[in-house]
Amino acid sequence: MSVPSDQRQFPRIPIAYRVKVVTGDQILAFPSAINISLGGILVGGTERLPLGSACGVAILLEDAEAGKRIVTRGTVVRADADGMAIAFSRDLEPASLEALRALIQSLSPQTDQAFETDIKACG
Repeated sequence: MSVPSDQRQFPRIPIAYRVKVVTGDQILAFPSAINISLGGILVGGTERLPLGSACGVAILLEDAEAGKRIVTRGTVVRADADGMAIAFSRDLEPASLEALRALIQSLSPQTDQAFETDIKACG
């Protein structure tokens, strides 16, 4: 059962970037993410990791920025027919948090006011 968007801590922004998820000796490639927030990411596709799996997440940015990616850490918190949800680690490095914030703001400029609260919650 999905959590209604008005109960989520961070606003979700639809995205279509490719994502790679790494855990142990496994690398899962997803052709497209579904949405992202400062709290986590939802990826589609059929591959899933077990709940509670710690993983690395690489968000591969658009072709215009070849080779550019945002790398974070997280934990699988949901895996169902809607996709695999990964909550970002609360101890993200400041550079990773800033890169996520910049990406989300570039995709949805109206979220600017929400970010002050979001960043305080992540810090």
